[in-house]
Amino acid sequence: MRIIRYMNLPDREPHWVTENRLSLLNPDNQMRRHLVHSGSLTRKIVQSCSSQFRVDVVMQKFSAINHSERQLLGLRSGSTANVRSVLLYCGEHPWVFAHTVIPHYALKRSLRRLTQLGNRSLGAVLHSSRVMERSTVEYAELLPQHLLFQEAAECLNRKPASLWGRRILYQIDGDPLLVNEIFLPRFPN
Repeated sequence: MRIIRYMNLPDREPHWVTENRLSLLNPDNQMRRHLVHSGSLTRKIVQSCSSQFRVDVVMQKFSAINHSERQLLGLRSGSTANVRSVLLYCGEHPWVFAHTVIPHYALKRSLRRLTQLGNRSLGAVLHSSRVMERSTVEYAELLPQHLLFQEAAECLNRKPASLWGRRILYQIDGDPLLVNEIFLPRFPN
């Protein structure tokens, strides 16, 4: 898989909105329900999947991150983070592309264990934590010019006109991590 380096190009990033502005993006009712679902997306996939659920790691490395991710995480320009991208599969079909960003400084504290998940789901770990707090949630329709769309669509034979996604800022013991979840065309409606 080709790794795309994030840059500070505004037109290369989706326009993220909060739930009170989600109707401006006009997702259909079913997608809106998926986007605003507050429980574990991993658990929802496992419950909906009649085949075997699995997580495939696409990449995990220290990397520069894009402008809006830095802003949400409160990081300075040039900051690096541990970036992990995975595909969540139902059987042979990818349903979700997940892109997680953990600030470098947080790895020296409470979030270090999250870099050693391998093919385990981050969602299962997050939602079982008693010290996890879900704060900011934003939504976007990703278009082909967006770098996150390009990464997510890399696994698809046919590229859709757009993809829907959400990103959630979590706090664990006061340390932030950002999880982007991009719904792929096979995700059930």
